[in-house]
Amino acid sequence: MTYGTGLTLLLISLSEAQNWGWASGKTIGLFAAALLLWIAFVFIEKKAAHPLFHLGLLAYRDYSIGLGITMSYCIGYFAVTILLTLYLQGALHLSPLESGLLLIPLSVPQLFTAPFGGKLADRVGPAKMILLGSFLIGFALLMLGQLDPELSNMAVIVPLLIISAATGLSWPSLAKAVLSAAPQEQAGSASGMFWTVYNMCRAISQALALAVVQSAAKTDVASQLLSGAEGYEWGQSKDALIHASNIGFRFFAIFLALAVVLGLFLLQPQHKNAREAANMK
Repeated sequence: MTYGTGLTLLLISLSEAQNWGWASGKTIGLFAAALLLWIAFVFIEKKAAHPLFHLGLLAYRDYSIGLGITMSYCIGYFAVTILLTLYLQGALHLSPLESGLLLIPLSVPQLFTAPFGGKLADRVGPAKMILLGSFLIGFALLMLGQLDPELSNMAVIVPLLIISAATGLSWPSLAKAVLSAAPQEQAGSASGMFWTVYNMCRAISQALALAVVQSAAKTDVASQLLSGAEGYEWGQSKDALIHASNIGFRFFAIFLALAVVLGLFLLQPQHKNAREAANMK
C-alpha cells in the first residue's frame, strides 16, 4: 500500500507540476508525501515476516549497482517513444500510422541481437556488454537531440536502429549481472525486486518525459496531444515542441551516462559474487 501509493503520488506530481508550478504547495506536498510513504515502506518491509522487497539483498554490492543501472537504463530508454511521438505527431503532424511505422526500427534489430547478448556476456563478461549498450543508447539519444523542423527519415531511423541493437546486446547482460549477484536461495526475491524496479522506472520515465517537455516548451501542448484533444492549434507550438523534444533527448542521455558510470564499478573485480559463494558452500 505505501509503495504503490507513493509511486502514484510521484507520478501525479510529475504530470501536474508544470500546471501547478514546481514550487507550489501541491507539487511539494505530493513529493514530500511520496517520500514519506516510501520511507514508511522501508520500515515496514524490515519488520515484515514475508516482505515484498527483501532489502537485505542490497547488501550485495553487485546487486545494488545492478539495480542502479537498471533504474538509469530504463528511465533513459522508455522516454524515447514519448518524445518521438510528440515530435512526429505534434510538431510534424504525421498520422499515428506514419509515426508508428517510423518507430518500427526501435523493435526489429533487438530480435536478432538479443540471442547473441547472453552468449557474448558469457565470453567477455556482462559488465562490458552493459557498458557498450548503455554508451550506444546514450549516443543515439544525443543524435535524436538534433531533430529539425523538416522530417529526415534517416535522422530518426538510424538512432532507433542503434538503440534497438544495443538493447538486444546489453539487456540480457544486465539481467544476468543483477540476478547472478544474489544468492541462489533468494533468486525469487531478487527477480521480483528487479522487475518491480523495471516497471516502476518505466512509468517514471514516461511521466518525467512529459514533465521535461512541458517545462522546456512552457506550454500545455504535450498534455493536449497525449490526451487526444482535438482542435488544438499545433502550428503555434511547432518550434516549441521541436526544441523541447531535443532538450528531452539530451536530458535522458544523462541517465545512460549514469548507467555507464555505474557499469564501471561492475568491472572492478570481486573475490566472488553471491551466487558463486553460495554454490561453493
